[in-house]
Amino acid sequence: MNMLPVAALAAVLVATALACAVTAVRPRRRSLAEVRSMLLGTTDARRPMMRGPVRDAEGRPADDPVPDRSITWPTLSRRIAATSVGERIRARLGSGLVLIDRTAVDVVSQLVVGTLLGLFTVVLCIASLIGLGVVPASPWWAVAALAFAPVCTWVLWSDVTTRIERRRRELRHAITDFVQLTSVGLTTDQSVEEAVSFALAVGEGEMFDMLRRELEAAPARGVPLWEALDALGQLHVARELSELGASIERQGTQGVSITETVATIASSMRSKALDALERDADRANANLSGPTVGFVVATVVFLAYPLAIRISEAFGG
Repeated sequence: MNMLPVAALAAVLVATALACAVTAVRPRRRSLAEVRSMLLGTTDARRPMMRGPVRDAEGRPADDPVPDRSITWPTLSRRIAATSVGERIRARLGSGLVLIDRTAVDVVSQLVVGTLLGLFTVVLCIASLIGLGVVPASPWWAVAALAFAPVCTWVLWSDVTTRIERRRRELRHAITDFVQLTSVGLTTDQSVEEAVSFALAVGEGEMFDMLRRELEAAPARGVPLWEALDALGQLHVARELSELGASIERQGTQGVSITETVATIASSMRSKALDALERDADRANANLSGPTVGFVVATVVFLAYPLAIRISEAFGG
């Protein structure tokens, strides 16, 4: 039996499945209307600015959404995300979806596509082994393939949660640096706006870029700086940002000095960051204790084995 056609067919199927998965999981780019809606705070960015309603060929107002009855992959993902599954994903991940630039629809698409791709790969491997005669045909292979699907879903979900936790740590570090830099700017007799601008200009990192975009876009939306900081603090559960926003609001409305208040917030965040580093170091040392003990035991056994053999031979064992 010539296996070249079988291998070529398997390669084509796997490549096609991978291309479909990448296309489905890739996040779509926001349109200009959506960006305008985000900046101006409008509720419907697609509604044209016209005096009267425009009707289509069927007499229906053009602004009314046309019910989508087509069964496509994006439509299926949106329908799944609109159910209780999507609500649970949004409740479980929360603001983490914003940090990884994903929506509940994107997460559902990734889980479903990854699970189907893993199931397809397992079925293809089992079919190839059965075709080659390596393993006998059995209905238990179908049960094993179906049992592998939850494993794929769990791996993909763990990947999403791990990325969100990593982003949250990076955001926490960015917020700490931002508050520290703002405190440094205030100690040099700069105004609050100058200190915040100094912090945003000096800070680096992807999460710092996100803070920079949000705070620099706030004046264009007509949102004061303290409201933008408070909104970010409530969204990402960062109490220090809300406290900084409240301090800036008091300084703007009452004219009080906030240098000591911001310095206190920065000192508190610095202490928390040091505590987190110590806990991470202790956790890393605890994780290394098992491999260290195993290495020592294996070394002792390796060195003592020849001596044990010689003693056994000497006593006639």
